Amino acid sequence: FDGGSGAIVDQIYYTSMLSLHDTKNVKLSNIILRNNHIYDDSLHLVYCDNIELDNVVINNAFGDALDIDISKNIIISNSKFINSVNDGIDLMESEVLIDASIMKGAGDKGISVGENSNLLLYNSKITENIIGIAVKDKSSVKAIYTTFDSNNSNINAYQKNFQYGDGGSIEIYKSFFKSPDNKFSADKKS
Repeated sequence: FDGGSGAIVDQIYYTSMLSLHDTKNVKLSNIILRNNHIYDDSLHLVYCDNIELDNVVINNAFGDALDIDISKNIIISNSKFINSVNDGIDLMESEVLIDASIMKGAGDKGISVGENSNLLLYNSKITENIIGIAVKDKSSVKAIYTTFDSNNSNINAYQKNFQYGDGGSIEIYKSFFKSPDNKFSADKKS
């Protein structure tokens, strides 16, 4: 998919080049999405269950490369999210596993985990992003065997939206940090 955009169809806003809405049991594999325009995201999942992304490459997203909202049992493996204007992957109220994937060159966050989301990140690389991972608003991340390399800030945990009552929580195991300054930050609620 190259150069696509969103649209309004039957008064429903599809805000990405490829959208999955209110569906389950879908596998996307061996696809490339690049150079979307006008609308925000390259790929958007909302109200989804049991979605698998395997060997998906998203390049040069106009906003977020992958936006996942109010979804569960999302498995991302062997995938790359490269040079998005905003976030590589953005989670809201979702449960996601990311395995053997790369988030590189995001203009904001490699992975944004917010609004009561849960992420298990395994054997992946987060490199050359403004922020490696941001975790906020009662969300949690567990990262295992993950490399953080050349991010301006590796981890930011904070409260953004007061309705969730807490900030974010992140646990990191057996991982590598190669950024020049290895910056981390957390507010008092995180």
